[in-house]
Amino acid sequence: VALAAPCNWVRCSPTRRTINRGRVCVRALEDVEDDDVLWLTSGTSRLPPLVEATLRLQSTSLRIVKPPGVDELWEWYEKVGYDDSDPSWGRVWKTASDLSALVLPGALPACCLRGKTVVEVGCGLGFVGLAAAMTQGSRVIFCDREPLAIHCALSSAQLNGLEVHSVEDISKSSQGVAGAVLDWASPLHTLAQSADVVLGADCLYDPATAAMLANTCKHVLGEDGVVVICEPELERAKGTYSKFLEAAKMLGAASAEIFPHPDSDEPRSILLRVSWKSL
Repeated sequence: VALAAPCNWVRCSPTRRTINRGRVCVRALEDVEDDDVLWLTSGTSRLPPLVEATLRLQSTSLRIVKPPGVDELWEWYEKVGYDDSDPSWGRVWKTASDLSALVLPGALPACCLRGKTVVEVGCGLGFVGLAAAMTQGSRVIFCDREPLAIHCALSSAQLNGLEVHSVEDISKSSQGVAGAVLDWASPLHTLAQSADVVLGADCLYDPATAAMLANTCKHVLGEDGVVVICEPELERAKGTYSKFLEAAKMLGAASAEIFPHPDSDEPRSILLRVSWKSL
């Protein structure tokens, strides 16, 4: 696993940008305060355009570092020659918001996060992991195949007062975050720290990789680990959810079930919960 170095985010004289600011807010983040967007960089050879914005979820406010929009991120990828890159990590998806809404009050089904080590797979901007670290005192490891996504997640963690550690050292802290590049479609590596819980959102979109994700979850968890993944109720590729659950059972899971999200509005979300511990 390639580790994302703890990031000391340099706030390079951010300025409020009025041109197209409404476009940035509407397309990039729902529920963003319109006057709360700071432009950090318009893009360099190493960093895409990035903004800092406040996203409100229930009574909690999180400062998020992110691209201004998926289109802007894709344009930057093309400009620097990364044509095969996937810009979908550059926004907070509805399923991530729905899962975070359960994480904040500690309302995940049969899953306690308080003081646990949590891995967020396919973390993107790390919205779910930030909620776990800030409100549940969890030690969170952000994992994604895209290093820039981890860079943004760790930067957001620092903005919200969380300590950033290496993966090897996070177990020595009572709270904080770390980051690791991890692609479940590639050969598996074991993280330096095993996790108690794996969280994810919008990870199950390809039947060909569903079993790989189940295998990855099993590898990063301890013996009694739990997985909770939030997905759209309507599958983008039919059979993906069942392939994930079947693969988890083949790997010895004690339970593998689908639950309706208790508070999701339209389009509705569901929760896939896998446990390697008998309840």
